[in-house]
Amino acid sequence: MIGEYQNKIRCLTQQRDYARTHQKIVEIPVEKPVLYEKCESCDRTAYQNEKAKYGTQKERLAGQYKAKTVMFQTTLFLLAWYSLTTTLFQAVQSDVFLSDCKSFFHDAASFLQTFIGWTIDAGQSVAQISTKIPNPFIAGMVYWLFLILVVGICVAGTGILAILIEIKVIELYKKNCWDVITLLMILTSTAVIIYFGEAIKKALSVNLLLLFVLSQGVYL
Repeated sequence: MIGEYQNKIRCLTQQRDYARTHQKIVEIPVEKPVLYEKCESCDRTAYQNEKAKYGTQKERLAGQYKAKTVMFQTTLFLLAWYSLTTTLFQAVQSDVFLSDCKSFFHDAASFLQTFIGWTIDAGQSVAQISTKIPNPFIAGMVYWLFLILVVGICVAGTGILAILIEIKVIELYKKNCWDVITLLMILTSTAVIIYFGEAIKKALSVNLLLLFVLSQGVYL
């Protein structure tokens, strides 16, 4: 067995040595960039003519494109204006939609009044610390100072949060939804809610304006 393995090693060694001493040299062509040599004696009249012709055609096509773009935008604006005005006129004539709009804004105003009431109550609760001050004048100043501070922080914080949310929504609209499809979606959803408001109210007990806002949120 040892002799057999020694013979195999000897054969492999001979094959290795043969491969090392009998290598073949192959030439592979390689592309090499060279400098461009400009011909000074060439006639460039044809090139200049074609260049001028290309410039003229480019200007003419650019003018046609601009004119068609203006026409398309004008047509789109007129269609959007027509759709918007007819939808608004129908909304004014819809008693169900007007009632829901009044209810929506009334509920929003009630929520704001409730929120302000909660804020004032919280400020008054915090301002009760002033009752521990024996001096009535200083106690009154501390009371109003804490009340204004708490109410101001709550109102300002809520306002800043609402502004940040609005800015974020506007950024999302400009980034992902600022196109013709969004306009069609807004007009279509508005028309459906206004024209079929009574049928929707019979099927779903929901405020129509709130339903419109929720549909826009889902789309966004």
